[in-house]
Amino acid sequence: MPEPYWPKRKGAYWLSEAAKNGQYASIKCTYCKRLRYYFIADLLTAFGDMECDDVIRATGLRCRQCDGKGSLDFKLGGPPSDMADVAIQRKIERVVYTRRIVWKDKRGV
Repeated sequence: MPEPYWPKRKGAYWLSEAAKNGQYASIKCTYCKRLRYYFIADLLTAFGDMECDDVIRATGLRCRQCDGKGSLDFKLGGPPSDMADVAIQRKIERVVYTRRIVWKDKRGV
């Protein structure tokens, strides 16, 4: 049975709009309670422009500490002012592309 099509909500908030407003993304693991802050510009570089609500589901992000046992919670907004100097912020260090070879079997010479 094909999946039904639901158009996106009117007025959805995109990552490009959040980057214009200078916001951060806070992603928290519900299992180990680890909280990380991401720059929206880095999320745009890594995953492209998408709705903010779809970042976790569409990209396949998972917690590295607990090996993905819990789900992730995505919210917009920077660290609180009293935690700004100790909050863990993640930035892209480098982007690595992998080359994968697919072989095809052929009979005869």
